[in-house]
Amino acid sequence: MRSLSIAAVALISISAASRVDAQGAISLEGLGYPTGQFSARAEATGGGLADFDALSLTTPASLAGVGSASLFLQYSPEFRKVTTSSGSASTTTARFPLVEGVLPMGENWTLGLSSSTFLDRSLETSLKRLEVVGAATDTVTTTERNQVLGAINDIRLGLAWSKSPVFRIGVGGHVFAGSNRITLSQLFPDSSEFISNAQAGRISYAGFAASLGIEFHPVRSIGFALSGRKGGDLRAESGDTLIGSGRIPDHYSASVIYEGIPGAAISARVAHDSWSSLGSLSATGIQAFDGWDTGAGIEASGPRLFSRIVTVRVGARVRTLPFGYNGEKVSEKSVAAGFGVPLTRQRASFEFSAQRASRTAADIKERGFILSFGLRVSP
Repeated sequence: MRSLSIAAVALISISAASRVDAQGAISLEGLGYPTGQFSARAEATGGGLADFDALSLTTPASLAGVGSASLFLQYSPEFRKVTTSSGSASTTTARFPLVEGVLPMGENWTLGLSSSTFLDRSLETSLKRLEVVGAATDTVTTTERNQVLGAINDIRLGLAWSKSPVFRIGVGGHVFAGSNRITLSQLFPDSSEFISNAQAGRISYAGFAASLGIEFHPVRSIGFALSGRKGGDLRAESGDTLIGSGRIPDHYSASVIYEGIPGAAISARVAHDSWSSLGSLSATGIQAFDGWDTGAGIEASGPRLFSRIVTVRVGARVRTLPFGYNGEKVSEKSVAAGFGVPLTRQRASFEFSAQRASRTAADIKERGFILSFGLRVSP
């Protein structure tokens, strides 16, 4: 019964722990923040290039355009500030949202294995309050601290086919796995009089999904991409006990790219996610909302640096985050810029992007500054 009580407390913390007035964040409500599963290159274009980028994980069809065997790693820290009527708080979250290996197989087939952060849930909240302790009605100031560390990750095995640059198609199988480690602590200022206490719990997640993507370039200057992911069941367990279930959100996207200007590419993307399918994951009533995700950007050849051409990118993005705050949707608007530099005779490349995100819900404002560093290496 103790494990079940801890699991119940943990589930309540998932729905309510991100109290903004206690150093939480509106972007970390519910099961966490969706990173988007974009590479640094796609992030810099507001996600416009994501469905045409082999190193982003929004569609398996793009794997066919990788060209050579590659390994890609990405690091993306976020610096966040939350402002309310009672003050403000700043936090930093370090993420490693994407690792991918791609291997061409013959002339027409490409295989890709990747792991990316689907929902990131890392936070710590702290709240001070007065509490009556003991029969003598002593009043002391206690600190209630709630720490959550974890994420749900998307492990994808993708296979793409292409006989020419005109048409590409790909399929993917997804395993969603991860955990949240929750620690609830009650701390007293004087440890000689009162003993602090803590409860710890761990929730594990497991689910499956399948995806399909198509990319079509009727002429060299323009291309279109369609992709979809059909979600299966997502289970939440504490030990070997099932404590909640839902479904992986269905995802659909459509993109267009125009390359009629020499040295430049203009792209745009719109996507829809059925996040409400996660609302039934627990009896605590997680507030989940379906949402649209739109973005556009430009990629162009820039200046030369040590005889290498630097590619520069800018973009913008607007989307609804999956989990609400006090019954209201959380909207996010962001602008981004970045660059890419080839290294070691085209056998490696370095990608960088910087995003400035603005999130709002009710009278809460949150600002996030996300830096992404990506390294691609071809053996």
